[in-house]
Amino acid sequence: MNPIVTMMRATAVLSFTIGLTACASLPIPAEQVEAELLAADRAYEAYNLAHGYKAASLEYVDFEQGFMIEAGDGFLTGEKAIMAERQLDKVPSPVHWQPVGAMGASSADLGITWGSFVVDGDPDTTGDYVTVWRKVDGAWKIVTDTAVDDPAPAE
Repeated sequence: MNPIVTMMRATAVLSFTIGLTACASLPIPAEQVEAELLAADRAYEAYNLAHGYKAASLEYVDFEQGFMIEAGDGFLTGEKAIMAERQLDKVPSPVHWQPVGAMGASSADLGITWGSFVVDGDPDTTGDYVTVWRKVDGAWKIVTDTAVDDPAPAE
């Protein structure tokens, strides 16, 4: 093959690769990342209502990097330990939540959502939550979440 053609092809491939790298490292607008995170949280809640909390957890939790913090148990890692705490599998799920805010890294691979929740019961349990998300193979997955119940009303 002609050395000039080979050099031109190599230059074209190198230029293309540099261009892709430059595009990949550009920061993503915060509003875009926040919108993605809110959409992921809402999709998680919709899946929970349609399929149950256990099924939603299996679909949305990142078991490779994920963990939970449970009072008395400390940090729980791995699918088996995390799912032992997420055995609520009624359909429709009695757990409901509504995200009210999000914040994400400009790299668009890590972020948080927060909002309020209700667990239907007698009486209902209400409170607030924070969920940490990371992007895995293009999809937002849960690294951890924590919820704090509202205080019981004084009698």
